[in-house]
Amino acid sequence: MGKLKTYKIISGILLILTIIAGVGAIYSLYLLTGVETFYRIMVCLLLAIGLTTLIYSLLDSVKYYKKKKFIITSIFSGLFIILSLIIAIIIFIVYGKLNNTNRKEDDLHTTILLSIEEKAELENLSEQKIGIIENTEDIEGNILPNEVIKKYKLNKNNEIKQYTDSISLLSALIKKEVDLIFISKDYQIMLKNIEGVDKNQKFYEIAKYEKRIKQENDGDNVAADPSKLNKPFTILLLGADSDEKSFNGDTIMLVTFNPQTLNATMFSIPRDTYVPICNAYSKKCGAESKITHSAWSGANGVLNTVENFTGIKIDYYVKINFKGLIDLVNILGGIEVDVPVKFCESNEDRLIGPEYEICLDKGIQTLNGQQALALARHRKTLPLGDFQRGQNQQLVVEGMINKVKTVRSVKDFYNILDTLSKNLETSMTTDEMLAFYNIGKSILLKDEDVSINITKTFLTGYDLYIYEGYSNTYTFQYYKQSLNPIIKAMKINLGLEPLEEIKTFSFNIKEPYEKTIIGYKYYSEPRRTLIPDFTEYSLAGAEAWASSHGFTITTTETIAGDYNGQILAQSVHAGTLLEKAPKTINLTISKTGSSDITEEDPKPDPKPDKPEKPTDPDIPGLPTDPTEPTDPDDNENNTGGNTDNPDVPGLPTDPDDNNTDEDNE
Repeated sequence: MGKLKTYKIISGILLILTIIAGVGAIYSLYLLTGVETFYRIMVCLLLAIGLTTLIYSLLDSVKYYKKKKFIITSIFSGLFIILSLIIAIIIFIVYGKLNNTNRKEDDLHTTILLSIEEKAELENLSEQKIGIIENTEDIEGNILPNEVIKKYKLNKNNEIKQYTDSISLLSALIKKEVDLIFISKDYQIMLKNIEGVDKNQKFYEIAKYEKRIKQENDGDNVAADPSKLNKPFTILLLGADSDEKSFNGDTIMLVTFNPQTLNATMFSIPRDTYVPICNAYSKKCGAESKITHSAWSGANGVLNTVENFTGIKIDYYVKINFKGLIDLVNILGGIEVDVPVKFCESNEDRLIGPEYEICLDKGIQTLNGQQALALARHRKTLPLGDFQRGQNQQLVVEGMINKVKTVRSVKDFYNILDTLSKNLETSMTTDEMLAFYNIGKSILLKDEDVSINITKTFLTGYDLYIYEGYSNTYTFQYYKQSLNPIIKAMKINLGLEPLEEIKTFSFNIKEPYEKTIIGYKYYSEPRRTLIPDFTEYSLAGAEAWASSHGFTITTTETIAGDYNGQILAQSVHAGTLLEKAPKTINLTISKTGSSDITEEDPKPDPKPDKPEKPTDPDIPGLPTDPTEPTDPDDNENNTGGNTDNPDVPGLPTDPDDNNTDEDNE
């Protein structure tokens, strides 16, 4: 009886472990939706049959005290448990790492009541000017502030002023147009983008208000069906220096991929591209600003803004930490890239000094992680600055795609997953990420020389310094004639437009073939016009300009200035876009009361220059060694680019390094 009891105890333990291991293995295989469905079903059936057989044998051997059968069954149960646990553990690790990258943005929102002077407590605020964002769908700039205003009745003894965007709001506070503002807790990131702000400016956080707001349409942009990855889809790639919700969108790349043809298009959007910025949740778009500012409301803000900009629905976004790129490239064993120019760049920590520099020569070479990041970040010595940096980032992505195809080691596979789980955030579900297995399999099963055909694009435009609340800031004004062929190419790859048949083709055997970069052409679209600095005009000159542009001039006299009629100030700041300016502009005119000024030396009457419309030369080929561009002019007639040099087709220059490294890199 003692031995039978022992057998029963051992049998019970084995039975429990066998059931747990078997069910765990079957469940883990079930999680791999869309991956080798036939084989997964077969393995699950075998595990189920084995589990049933072992349960029956264990119960039978104990019930009838069959010692030999019990020993054999126990051995097979042990092997079954080990095998099942190995299957379950491996799959759960893989699934867990993939699941960790699917991090939806936190629905906890925070607004800060900010001041540049110490103020009374929130309940005791009185006779203050308080600024908020006018967009009623801005959670941290309008919705939460209005809840605070209502709760503490701040609108009773204070003046509430509204502003179109966060830069205007912060600028109003710094210039003391308002005493306090309600703004997102990530306002420090925004401050880095306001040129000319004293970096030592002190701010006081008077109050903080937090609330969880779950948006019903959060994630509407995200495809939820893994089978969609069998059809053409779009991915928005975002690069960031931090894992915070708010960030500067310095790397924004829209990619389309067709899994049937293995064709991809890459569109790097310059960070300073001037576009309407859209709400992260409602998709409602507001005032124009640099597209990098759309990242202040998180990845969804960039996604909605890029969708509005291109008219292409984005299925997924992927946000990667720049430093994670180093680990990923190193795990891949480096990537092969044809480096376009010789350069030196600071390291991943942005440390300055020769000992920290990463230098690369021109030409084809294998880059490690630090070198790949340096190529992706470098812009200062590039003739086309941020625009050429976008092309280099495409080279890095292309190199990584080509290297991933060579991964065969299970260890490398796990290391890649581990790196991605720590440094990558995506809107893809785990099942959708698993669906990439089939894409990878289809590539690997084809001829070894098969590769993804990548079509590169280049958005051209011109420089323009626009007044945005605090100072004139550099913006990139794109050509629609450059954007349209890029969008068309992406829609063709997505199957939304038919592929146009190429009926003619010419080449020169003495010249190497170069793939066409779509959008990289010279265009002569009219430039946008800015309000000029009227202090450089006579009153007659200002009135002539206003008349020719559909504006009305009014004047206010003051005792100041060097002579009668001198323009001292203007109600609309110089550098404001014409379409954003009120149609009536008031000029402050000097009235000295002196007759010392003679007609022999009057104030000149400058006429506003009109930009010459550039001729439209024959479309040149792609420049191989573009001339170093000049600095952009800082006036309303800025045409940008090197329009005098046909070898550089209407490309913008890169702005002076007035911003911090964090802002520009």
